[in-house]
Amino acid sequence: MDMQDRQYIGILATEDDEEEGRDNVFINKGSYVQYRVKSLLLPQESPNFVTGFISSFEDDFEINDDEYSKEEERIENFKNVVKDKLFIYSYKTNESGHANLTSRKTNLVKKPLRFTNEMYYYAIPVFCSKNNETVQEWELDKNWRLFREYKNKEEFIEFIRQKQNVGSTYGYYTEAFVPSFVLWMEEDGSMYAIGHVTDTKQNTQGGLLIESDWLSVINIDEYAEYWVYQPTLNPTLLYMPEEIYTKLEDSLLKLPKAEKSEKTVEATKEEEREEEEQEEKEEKDDKKEGKEEEIGEVPPKEERLLEINASKKTDELIIEAMDYHSQKRNLFYNMKDFVNIHTALKCNSLVILSGLSGTGKSAIVDIYARALGINNSTNPDENRLLFIPVRPSWNDDSDLLGYVDLVHMVYRASDSGFVDLLVRAQKDENKNKLFLVCFDEMNLARVEHYFSQFLSLLERPSSQRELQLYDKQYSGRLYNSAEYPSRIQIGDNVKFIGTVNIDESTYHFSDKVLDRANVIQLDVLDYSKQWEKKKYGSLVNINWTMDDYIAITKSSSEEDMQEVHRLLWEIHSLLHRANSKYGVGPRIVKNIDLYLWNLPKSGVGGFSFSDGIDLQIAQRVLTKVRGPENQLGEILNSRSEHNFHQIFDAYAHLSDFKLCRETVSQKQKELESYGYCI
Repeated sequence: MDMQDRQYIGILATEDDEEEGRDNVFINKGSYVQYRVKSLLLPQESPNFVTGFISSFEDDFEINDDEYSKEEERIENFKNVVKDKLFIYSYKTNESGHANLTSRKTNLVKKPLRFTNEMYYYAIPVFCSKNNETVQEWELDKNWRLFREYKNKEEFIEFIRQKQNVGSTYGYYTEAFVPSFVLWMEEDGSMYAIGHVTDTKQNTQGGLLIESDWLSVINIDEYAEYWVYQPTLNPTLLYMPEEIYTKLEDSLLKLPKAEKSEKTVEATKEEEREEEEQEEKEEKDDKKEGKEEEIGEVPPKEERLLEINASKKTDELIIEAMDYHSQKRNLFYNMKDFVNIHTALKCNSLVILSGLSGTGKSAIVDIYARALGINNSTNPDENRLLFIPVRPSWNDDSDLLGYVDLVHMVYRASDSGFVDLLVRAQKDENKNKLFLVCFDEMNLARVEHYFSQFLSLLERPSSQRELQLYDKQYSGRLYNSAEYPSRIQIGDNVKFIGTVNIDESTYHFSDKVLDRANVIQLDVLDYSKQWEKKKYGSLVNINWTMDDYIAITKSSSEEDMQEVHRLLWEIHSLLHRANSKYGVGPRIVKNIDLYLWNLPKSGVGGFSFSDGIDLQIAQRVLTKVRGPENQLGEILNSRSEHNFHQIFDAYAHLSDFKLCRETVSQKQKELESYGYCI
């Protein structure tokens, strides 16, 4: 299944989701009804909105649209048709970057009885007997073979146990989401959840392989009023609300292993109680008869779910919540990366994530937002995370911020949504809320050009961070100057993250950028043995306020940093020896102090003070060590008279400097190969 064939679920965008100057339903220049659909599919991904046309619907769907009627009547007619419906669709992105519904692949389904506007859905694969007549008719109609080879649920479960191909699906994309369970539909329509699923893969023929550490079965018919499922449209996919999905996930995890019988959660618990009572009775009888216990194989204990203590808002809660959300998305990171990113963001408004393509740089931003309650799927109006894909054509800050249209006397904000988020963040009712902006592929354009104003502003106290949108002479003269003031205050409640790839299509950062940011290289876990699946219990959404965030942030400390300062001064002297433009400035020293003060004291994730020193020198100092061999050759070479390794050895009591040593060695290799390191 290609990504463009993946099926999404969505709803007609509401008035709150409207783009500036355009309704969500309107008549376009070609005299066709055009509309916007808001995605309800989890995990949430860009784009959250797609554009559709009448031609987007399948051929057998008819809407009475009379192009000779008044535009208002046509729009109202369309809204009436879809008001109690949800959209099932696929989309593709055109050359200009706009996401449009795929032609003739959109359908409407009725909203479930228990539908609310706060619901978001997971797409769960559904399987059934190869003899199911409805599915057979669908296969003929779609000309899509499912290759089901089992007659009943028991045979299907055995297929999973034997790691056999269970057939194909339609609209399910394995790389986007791995559910904790799959579904089985009986001939009478009864639905069963089967789990726990750890991974799903497609073989070269498109068949699905399901991996599981154990299998349990529960009947889920009691939740039928919540889910979206229409077998005649697509019998292989059911859309499950997030709240119900989480309940079922926890129920399956708590069931004993190797269950084959069809049980409800309540029935299983009752059986467990009866078994425990019987075991206690037998044990008492054995003791009365004086029987000795037989030594044999000890049965495996039921694995306990990892529970996160959310009663107190601490650094540890954020880091553990990040691990929780990454595990739920089947993503694997080093826990030290969570500590590093969180601590860096507490101390700086700008953090840059670097790493190999596909290491999950963008995903970890979303994970951090979820841990803070910034990206809240249950209440999308409260979402305060903005992803901005950087474009190579950006040359100055007007590409990011917008410009004054003197012809129409309005301020044209950029379509990135950046200015709108900044305006929203400075409102009195939002000043105690956290906002997060991610510049995706940040170095596709020169950061110093489109981000120039911010590089100066981010170093000022929050009370002095005023971003100028346009000259104050136009204040009050522009039609929308009340909505977009000439100056915007950027508070500490707005954090910025950039993701970067380093290749031939990108630009390198200048010292002006590196001085103001932590550049974090994401660790690549050994996926042959370090992809550890953890079983967490449900974690409620925790909304962090700015006051909460400030409460765990230290701005000063009584800790003695003299030894760290001596280390940094020796590095500064070594760099200054190579070239007078190199060095460790006071700003960097203060930022390193702040970072070290704010490290979690509990050692969560195995992160220590010595790890912090190693990372900070690598992220704040060594990123700026760039230049030709005649300048840097001596200080990078471990065999020379004055070099980094000597300093690392002298201060080995502070850290092992593992990352710093690797970075210096890599730069030395670059010098030997190219005569220049970057």
